[in-house]
Amino acid sequence: MNNLKVAKMDDHNLLLALAGIISAFGVKEIWGIIKQKIDIGAKKDEREESLYTKQIEILTNKITQLETKIELLIEENIQLRVKVVKMEARLINSAKKKVNKKRDERN
Repeated sequence: MNNLKVAKMDDHNLLLALAGIISAFGVKEIWGIIKQKIDIGAKKDEREESLYTKQIEILTNKITQLETKIELLIEENIQLRVKVVKMEARLINSAKKKVNKKRDERN
């Protein structure tokens, strides 16, 4: 029974000590400290989200630039193909003329 009283006294002393600490700091100050920690965590999350948003914007811009370059390269490729076809046609015409001249010279 004496042990029970000691245990109750220890719990009681603990509660008194806790109440003393709370009253010494004040509930508002403790809440201020807790709120500050919560705000710091929220700001960290906002910074991370902001960083991710910036990275997404940068990557989106790079993708847009690459799409533009691809379109320009496709256009340039088409123009080069047209030039190659025209050159082939000239070479074929030139070759035909040479063949015809040689045939005429033989006859």
